[in-house]
Amino acid sequence: MPRLVGKRSNPTPAIALFVLLAAAAFGVALEYDGYINVVPGYGRTAPPAQNPLD
Repeated sequence: MPRLVGKRSNPTPAIALFVLLAAAAFGVALEYDGYINVVPGYGRTAPPAQNPLD
């Protein structure tokens, strides 16, 4: 039987999972808002481009 008392946990997998989920959520948000179009027909239409020189 392995002895688990006094062992330190390794937070690296949990941090990697959190970063991966955050990146996926950010990508879904960009897709939904129309800034990227990977899935046709999903989310809103692209916002109109604004030219700051006009």
